[in-house]
Amino acid sequence: MSTKKNIILSGAAALVVAASILAVAIFSGVSLLPNANTTNNTTTSSGAPGTLSVLLTDPPHVPLGVTKVYIAYSNLAVHVSEAGNQSGWTLLKSGGSIELLSTVDVSQTISSVKIAAGEYNLLRFNISSAQVTYNGKNYTAFVPRSALIVPIVGGIEVNASKPSATIINIQPTVYNIGSASNPEFIIRHWAKAFPVPSSQVTEEEEQEGHRLSLIGKAWWTDVLERFTSNAVITSANLTPTSLSLTVKDTGSQSTKLRLVVVSPLATPLMAAEHDRPPAVLLGSAIFIVLPNATLLPIQKYILAAHQQGVGAEDVVTALASGGYNLTAGASATLSYKGTITLGFNLHIVQPLQGGQSIVPGQQYLVSVLGDEALASQVVVAGQ
Repeated sequence: MSTKKNIILSGAAALVVAASILAVAIFSGVSLLPNANTTNNTTTSSGAPGTLSVLLTDPPHVPLGVTKVYIAYSNLAVHVSEAGNQSGWTLLKSGGSIELLSTVDVSQTISSVKIAAGEYNLLRFNISSAQVTYNGKNYTAFVPRSALIVPIVGGIEVNASKPSATIINIQPTVYNIGSASNPEFIIRHWAKAFPVPSSQVTEEEEQEGHRLSLIGKAWWTDVLERFTSNAVITSANLTPTSLSLTVKDTGSQSTKLRLVVVSPLATPLMAAEHDRPPAVLLGSAIFIVLPNATLLPIQKYILAAHQQGVGAEDVVTALASGGYNLTAGASATLSYKGTITLGFNLHIVQPLQGGQSIVPGQQYLVSVLGDEALASQVVVAGQ
């Protein structure tokens, strides 16, 4: 891939990531997920308690010049299966910090405690702060979604008869949406957790801070091969009054397509203000992907909700839970019919006025964001 195309796609990623936090930007202070205020209200079996170790590994994606990514986390908790989401949580650790680039192909034990015997299906924690080392200097990074609820794929059984461990695979992507001389960083992340085979859990791994190389571990290789999702745009067409793109899931796991962003290639990336989302979307058209594979301009979606008196939290919840489910190996065509207007007002919920139209013959970057998947394609607008 050419350097120019790499730069274009990096810009696309920053645009789409910023789009994914628009609802939070509009409704200030509303999180996409509930805060991890953990209780010890659990539903477990009557067996003797067992030890659960929580490991963390991280293959981050960072721009050139970034050498360290620090996160501070709090309220690490585990959830017992079949309990409601607001109950059944057991606190494992009140907080800690970790440098993520040091965990590439390495796991680090961040907690190991005795808990009630039972089946557990979720982990959760807050990312309370993040810092990036860029060209030898430290910068605070904006994290749009601080609370993470992490599914444990397949669940994990904890009892006194065998050791239990789960590994969190957290994959943050760091974006410099500023410039080389005036950097501004945002971090988008997703995470899943997987049970570690009990035969592979050693006494050393039950020690907090223990580090283990994952290179050559057959069980970890199997996890990586089975649980991945990737998306590619196989075709895209854009006119002043229509947009269609066909997206294929080339991975081995389904993904949920959530947002589509259209932006001119000449759109500059603008730096964020202190502790606020970046304003890189002012020249872009942003669409929500609906469950029926049609696209809806995000401004229309939020305006309709506002006019109907829908609460901010309900709007954000709907944005977070929507999307089109694309199964592994399948393709879907996302489409929109209607005038496409470039531009977005981050601060006022009102009909868009004075935006630019799509110009036939001009190049645009069409990007789609899915869970654990991002794809972009350069398109020349038609008539």
